[in-house]
Amino acid sequence: MSIRSLSPSSAALWSQCPRRWWFRYVDRLPEPPPGEPAVLGTFVHRILEVLLAEPADERTLERARAVARAVWPQVEASPDWVALELDETGGRRFRQRAWATVEAYFSRVTPAEVTAVACELEVQAEVAGVPFRGFVDLVEAAPGSAADEVRPDADAAGGPADTPAVIVTDYKTGRPPEQGRPWSAERDAERLLQPQWYAAALAALGTHRPVQARLLYFTAVEGRGVQRFAGATGELSAPVTTESLAAAGAELRRRWDEITTALERGDVESRPGPLCGWCPFVAECAAGQAECHRRWQSRNTYTGGRQLRDDAPAVALLGLDGRQPVPA
Repeated sequence: MSIRSLSPSSAALWSQCPRRWWFRYVDRLPEPPPGEPAVLGTFVHRILEVLLAEPADERTLERARAVARAVWPQVEASPDWVALELDETGGRRFRQRAWATVEAYFSRVTPAEVTAVACELEVQAEVAGVPFRGFVDLVEAAPGSAADEVRPDADAAGGPADTPAVIVTDYKTGRPPEQGRPWSAERDAERLLQPQWYAAALAALGTHRPVQARLLYFTAVEGRGVQRFAGATGELSAPVTTESLAAAGAELRRRWDEITTALERGDVESRPGPLCGWCPFVAECAAGQAECHRRWQSRNTYTGGRQLRDDAPAVALLGLDGRQPVPA
């Protein structure tokens, strides 16, 4: 067996756990529908895509609300929304959270100042000899990057010298990463691989000259008192240089080589960790089950709570709370 291409999500999943990757892409085991956060993210992404296609001076919060109303029927008609099985109260709360997420975006970004070169852009290119495919949320012209005003930058890569410089942005409608924790630099570098891979693909195509890779975080968290939701934003970014593109390409190639070797061998190993509790295939993985049992029985040194949260799907799936296990 072989694979035809590698996407950022596939490459990230391989690094997280090769066994989970195998269950999804080789065994193709059935998975539950995407949960509420994924449906909300799709909804918000679509709102911003439509909004940024508007003339700059019309990209207001009021216009975004009108776009949200226009897009909403598409959400209601999707199987992923139906699978959530939300009642009227749950649906209203979902829409409130989604709108609070859009407001969080506006608190971080001035849409009228965004020069969108492309939104939800599909890219297919060979990166370090690896067939790569993905969708870029936003390709934005960098400040002062008009074709007749391109800054000479010896470190930037991709595209002819007169190609406007662009910022490659990936939206994240989840909590911003906490800073200052041990290994945060390494974790941030791992997170930034996704926009760096997009930048490498755009550079390989030669149609854009990426100079910055960015993750833009904006979300809505539970508020206090009368405030139902509060916005939270953050950003991770790094310059795109010949060195960063080479490093991103080398890492993509390393994962590709590991995958092809595993496919030739016909087997992979599990990589148990904190995310086993959220793995849809944990009932098929002995190592994942053992990890969930261990975390359920262990306590966090600082909080005193279980190392496996009560809301982790594996708790019900494996019957860790003493209830009858949920059929897989």
